[in-house]
Amino acid sequence: MIDLRAITFAYRDQTPLFDKFSLTIVRGEIMAVIGPSGCGKTSLLYLLAGLYRPRRGDIQIDGAPLARPRPETGLILQDHGLLPWATVKANAALGLKVRRFYGPDGKHAPRDYEIDSGLGHQKVQYWLQRLGLEDLQDHFPGQLSRGQRQRTAIARTMTLDPDVLLMDEPFSALDAPTSDRLQQLVLTLRHESDLTTLIVTHRIEEAVRMGDRILVLARDTNRQPHIIVNPCSRAADAPQDAAFSRQCGNIRSLLEDLT
Repeated sequence: MIDLRAITFAYRDQTPLFDKFSLTIVRGEIMAVIGPSGCGKTSLLYLLAGLYRPRRGDIQIDGAPLARPRPETGLILQDHGLLPWATVKANAALGLKVRRFYGPDGKHAPRDYEIDSGLGHQKVQYWLQRLGLEDLQDHFPGQLSRGQRQRTAIARTMTLDPDVLLMDEPFSALDAPTSDRLQQLVLTLRHESDLTTLIVTHRIEEAVRMGDRILVLARDTNRQPHIIVNPCSRAADAPQDAAFSRQCGNIRSLLEDLT
């Protein structure tokens, strides 16, 4: 579904993060991306979101070249990206409001998207209820915990029916129980909607729990993908499983080799 074809990307006057780098992400899989600080994890996310453009090579999604952000891709940032002056409900409905304003122009909404305010309201209410935010819908982001803000960001994204979900360290700075619940939520959403998901993380255990495959990026220029196929993902008792521990050790060793 997602193809990076020999892309080269660098910030101005800096060593390239990627050089003739190719990668394929298949429909419905979760790919976890891990690596040291500054290796290009978030830059890769922004490239796939269409916010950055490679200097050379191209990126295709469903066979179509990615030239700009596409309305079918959901992006959830580490800082949640919520409007501080808007309520939980208004934040969750923001994407739908943008779509109604511009119409199905292929840029802000898919060309076959039907603008229906009643259906949109139902979607917002469904996701607020599904994510346990119904009683908080009149609260503002400053009144929420980090986990509640993250769930609001997920609600805003899921109301738009994305086929690709990009998440930048979505569980960082959360307490362990909240992080576990949100990880399980993302796994459930992937199963229900065949959602192609890419998750940037700095936690080895998180990568092993979430990723069907794990992309390990190097500190130096990335010219080829270092990918670990991960049979340990989604295991309910994963942290206590010996295979899970061995997989964490494999990734830790690869990270040491690449840095």
